[in-house]
Amino acid sequence: MHEFTERLVTEFKKLKVGDPMDPTVQIGPLARKDLLDRVAAQVNMTISQGAQLLCGGYTPKGSGFFYAPTILGNVKRGMVSEEEEVFGPVASIIEAKDENEALEIANHSEFGLGATVMTRSEERAARFIRDIESGQVFVNGMTKSTPQLPFGGVKNSGYGRELGRYGILEFVNVKTIWKKF
Repeated sequence: MHEFTERLVTEFKKLKVGDPMDPTVQIGPLARKDLLDRVAAQVNMTISQGAQLLCGGYTPKGSGFFYAPTILGNVKRGMVSEEEEVFGPVASIIEAKDENEALEIANHSEFGLGATVMTRSEERAARFIRDIESGQVFVNGMTKSTPQLPFGGVKNSGYGRELGRYGILEFVNVKTIWKKF
């Protein structure tokens, strides 16, 4: 296992799952049981296709629609977690030989909600920010929604934005007036 993957697994195992009102919790529940079942099915199908379960992959005991933070390794093109949006705490590790292939893999997806780029290079970060087809890009941090920033995707991940100034503008009707006297 690569150093990055080892460190990611270590950090995922530290994440606290539970009541989102508890300030010490990092992973809350999914919204509904059918969504929880969908995430579990996507993970299980990806494993059956040859991916390696590195951590998580289960529903914790107790009430609520919780899914353990999960990392899938050895994910390849055509596997479920590479082809579909997984709306749960699941990371798929897809190895690329270089940054050009990494960008090609990312842009191959028909989805484009959010992207995370991990790098120490500001030049690489700038390139991915510019070239990745995604509604938002986070550098050295997990993609997340926050009220101060616009949130939304591109391609088959939605249209428009919510939150932030651009989100507010989605709720107004602008009237164009053209006059000639």
